[in-house]
Amino acid sequence: MRKFVYMLFAIPLLLVGAFTAGTASAHFVPAPCDFITGGGWVLNDQGGFVNFGSHGGCKNGEFWGHVNVLDHSYNPPGHLKSTEITGYLMDPAFPNARDICGFGEVTVNGSTFTTRFRVRMEDNGEPGGSDRFGVHLGNGYNVSTRELGPPGPTGGGGNIQLHKENNSTKGPKPAPTEFEMCGGLATP
Repeated sequence: MRKFVYMLFAIPLLLVGAFTAGTASAHFVPAPCDFITGGGWVLNDQGGFVNFGSHGGCKNGEFWGHVNVLDHSYNPPGHLKSTEITGYLMDPAFPNARDICGFGEVTVNGSTFTTRFRVRMEDNGEPGGSDRFGVHLGNGYNVSTRELGPPGPTGGGGNIQLHKENNSTKGPKPAPTEFEMCGGLATP
């Protein structure tokens, strides 16, 4: 009887554990830290032009950078302008990619609001057509990470550069968690 009662409770607990288990986050502040710069354009899921200019990294024990994104599928274009950089992360599965997280002002359809953002920039060599960019906002707006080129119905243009560490590219100690930096926003 005891074995039956044990199984009665153990099996549902095992199933709950299997259904709720997630993978551990693999994003972290690179050490030694570096920085990334880039600009260009991609097409969003509706085929509208999305221009961007972004840079970020670590500098003297803090995060730094700026993110500027214009979505031309709105009239006038929707605009994200960063006001605070709260994180800079790498993903070992994509060693040439960096995520920049922070807060920014978004102006769209005549209204302005503040929201979290997460930008993914990936440097895949020269001349930049294989580089990738994506952006995810706290209000649900998302342009999934996509190639900058070749120009055409599915492409874009621009260039992203991942720069090596130097004496000033020191990250914060201790490094914050991904949640502390990005507030739960997923990679675009």
